[in-house]
Amino acid sequence: MNCYIHVPFCASKCGYCAFYSEAVPAGTLIEAYLDHLEKTVIPERVSTLYIGGGTPTYLNVRQLERFIGILREKFTFEADAELSIEANPESLTEEKVGLLRGFFNRISLGIQSFDGQLRRRIGRKCSDEALEKAIRLIREADFLHWNCDLIYSLPDESRSDWERDLHSAAETGADHISCYSLTPERSAILGQTFEVDDEREVKMYHAAEKILSQYGIKRYEISNYARDNARCRHNMNVWRGGILRGYGPGAADFDGVDRHTEIESVTGWLKGEACSCDHIPAEARLNEIFAVNLRTIDGWTPDLWQMVPGADDWEKRQIIAAKAASTYPGCLQISASGIKLSADGLLFWNEIAAELL
Repeated sequence: MNCYIHVPFCASKCGYCAFYSEAVPAGTLIEAYLDHLEKTVIPERVSTLYIGGGTPTYLNVRQLERFIGILREKFTFEADAELSIEANPESLTEEKVGLLRGFFNRISLGIQSFDGQLRRRIGRKCSDEALEKAIRLIREADFLHWNCDLIYSLPDESRSDWERDLHSAAETGADHISCYSLTPERSAILGQTFEVDDEREVKMYHAAEKILSQYGIKRYEISNYARDNARCRHNMNVWRGGILRGYGPGAADFDGVDRHTEIESVTGWLKGEACSCDHIPAEARLNEIFAVNLRTIDGWTPDLWQMVPGADDWEKRQIIAAKAASTYPGCLQISASGIKLSADGLLFWNEIAAELL
């Protein structure tokens, strides 16, 4: 089982963020959230656990201790379970990092940019001093794996700004780096004013692969890079159609047939208001899973495909891929042993995915 828990609290709402969160919530609301989580989490065996937000590390030490206690009580973990948590640098203290290291083996630090001015432009309230301290604490804690989150194509960001960020991230010692282009999400503050510069974005996309590969950090998905054996297993499992359990307001889960999404309201979630259900016909579900994992450089093999719940014939997947390839020549590599996007094809994943769906 793969499990995701959404912690919808943060110190402020960043300009790029489209995820549900409550800024500066009352302490009583956090306690009510923990109470409800304790009541609703289903005890089961977990292979990957991912805690996202919001800012999970917005919780104070006592609240984090209780949160981890709930996880220990409710779940049993496979011997090699991947246990991940997101964190913002300004929310970390030595005591929090020590507490997290006692349970989690992977941490994802929301840096976004090493340039303080660029961070301020996107609403990230993090000083250079807080960032440096957080990196030092994570290094000293010696997590099994840790990730740096970066965003590129920011307002007024030059290519040299982005290249400095890439070098800085690689030199932290992180073994995983996520590089997301700033997207004008309608529900995000910046989405109301930001316009994409496609040419600049493509140049920055290529710069990420070129620079990070110099450090042995290789692209394995359109937006994700890792050293050997440091890929995020939780994401890989979900991309390949793995069963996902989701908890918390705004969290989604997938039982192999239907997708359920909790209401994006802490108060509504506490009241037990109904989640939305997206019933996906079997063929559409398979097409979606097939398309999503083509974001990875490995794509699909017959053996991987047969592990998908309810997988159809590999030959059918070849026919579907060949149809998309006729519309986007040179973008798909199709053989008896695998189906994947070419390097150029990855840039057109959105369009190819629409064709496959």
